[in-house]
Amino acid sequence: MTIGTTMTTTMTTVLNQALECLQASQRPLLIAHPRPDGDTVGCTLALRLALIALGKTPRIACVHPLPGNLTHLPGAEAFESAIPEDADIDLVVAVDLSDLSRTGGLYQPAWAERYPLLVIDHHATNDAFGDVNLIEPEAAATALPMARVIRALGIPLRDDIATCLLAALITDTRGLRTETTTSAVLRFVSELVEAGGNYLGVMQRTLDAVPYQQMKAWGVALSRLQLEVGIAWTTFPLTEKQALGIEDHDDLDLGNMLSQTREAQLFATFLEMRDGTVKVSLRARPGYDVAWIAKQLGGGGHTQAAGYSLPGDLDTVVRDTMALLRQELARPH
Repeated sequence: MTIGTTMTTTMTTVLNQALECLQASQRPLLIAHPRPDGDTVGCTLALRLALIALGKTPRIACVHPLPGNLTHLPGAEAFESAIPEDADIDLVVAVDLSDLSRTGGLYQPAWAERYPLLVIDHHATNDAFGDVNLIEPEAAATALPMARVIRALGIPLRDDIATCLLAALITDTRGLRTETTTSAVLRFVSELVEAGGNYLGVMQRTLDAVPYQQMKAWGVALSRLQLEVGIAWTTFPLTEKQALGIEDHDDLDLGNMLSQTREAQLFATFLEMRDGTVKVSLRARPGYDVAWIAKQLGGGGHTQAAGYSLPGDLDTVVRDTMALLRQELARPH
């Protein structure tokens, strides 16, 4: 089965190390990142199913509840929101996490001395924080290295596993529309569908299933939309979130929605949080890079999609972010 990128000798070595970790484990803990998206959830669920097929007893955890458009995925009900320090585990797997803080506090410092930490990810800003780091920054989604792992474990990428990987890949490429959606990625999607993956169901229940409250929030965000040459952005004050009953863990997918603004090359959304921080999501058209901005401000992500959170008032965070976006826009492209 074709899986997106060509394996180098180094990647093969790391893949073998990842397999050794998983094969030696009987009770692994798989952690998805906070404000979970389709890639972290789909990959975590796919690996869980593969490990169960091998006779293992994996646990899966995410500090935030799954968004409603992902709860239909096979095994989604197994997610836990808290894991005690003395949990009966023997391996920790960070799925689609660019740094250790992205466990949302689930990872216990004491585990560093007890259990190996395996990282499976595709973020260019990943700082290789695990004992074994399978990171493919050129991959369209973590679904691609995860598919390599599952197949190398001897488990077919079929049926429910294929559906979970489809959800991961389709959501992280915004419906196969990002620059990383290569011909190999499209062939892989086709193969997953042929193997029993529910492509139409994933599309209908993820990208085409926006909740009413989120639609209302989009209306607020669009009413506050601003445009200067090449940059579109909007703010979402805490008062508006509270009026609509929007929780802090819900970023409303505003970044992807805003990125459809034709006149702009760079996009930013600013959401005020209840803890006094502002969550910033950045998007960029092909040829532009927002990953360096997020990294500079304590976050991470990809060239075309990145984010971070900053303490401070909304106006200050907007001012500081816009200054960096203008730098990126002015850079030769």
